[in-house]
Amino acid sequence: MDNKLSGFKKIMQLAKNDIKSRYANSFLGIIWAFAMPLITILVFWYVFQMGFKNLPVGNVPYILWFCAAYIPWIFFSDTIISGSGSLLEYSFLVKKIKFNLEAIPIIKLVSSSFVHLFFIIFLFIMCGVYGYGFNLYNLQIIYYALATAVYGLGLVWLLSAVAVFFKDTISIVNVCVQIGFWITPILWNEESMVDKNVAKVLSLNPMHYIINGYRDSFIFNNWFWENAGGTLYFWVVTIIIFIIGGMIFRRLKPFFADEV
Repeated sequence: MDNKLSGFKKIMQLAKNDIKSRYANSFLGIIWAFAMPLITILVFWYVFQMGFKNLPVGNVPYILWFCAAYIPWIFFSDTIISGSGSLLEYSFLVKKIKFNLEAIPIIKLVSSSFVHLFFIIFLFIMCGVYGYGFNLYNLQIIYYALATAVYGLGLVWLLSAVAVFFKDTISIVNVCVQIGFWITPILWNEESMVDKNVAKVLSLNPMHYIINGYRDSFIFNNWFWENAGGTLYFWVVTIIIFIIGGMIFRRLKPFFADEV
């Protein structure tokens, strides 16, 4: 028990140091971790709601509808991008014989979680401003955040292990994340799509389940078990990725120290 507690404290401390070190050389430092997404939200608000006069989605202001999906995407994309190169970044830990290497990608996940917690609070404030008060549905955010973390960790274990041997993995991940943003219904409303077959294909993306879950928790007041089919599909895919990611990580782990 003491070893587990010590390991947890070590991960938390490394995660805090990680988020500080990302912006250590900039004047505003850690503020950039929060400023960049906020600036992006402001730009989208000005362009789509003020400029293009996007209509509300189901009587929900467009910017609120957008933010409820964009905030979990920030969490996911930051975890995947930073986690994919985590073993290369923390090569000094990889070469330590006694260090639990599986914990290195977790450090990036926890680091991203700190920022995500801030934006969850921000989303609560936005909902309050637009007249959406706190209710029991909001508590589902814990479930959906954990679901995102499990899905993200499986991917990061897989990608970080491969990136040690194939450095282009990190660049490919960046491209895939950019594509993923546009094929996930964050900016656009899937219900307005003319071709329903295309919509069905795009719904196979596990992040489709997550972002709709955040919207259900904050805006539309739907319980996750009401979407039984989507929930089952998401967890089957996530568990498969989690198991495969963990297995590949463990298989390749003995060779990490020689490659980083």
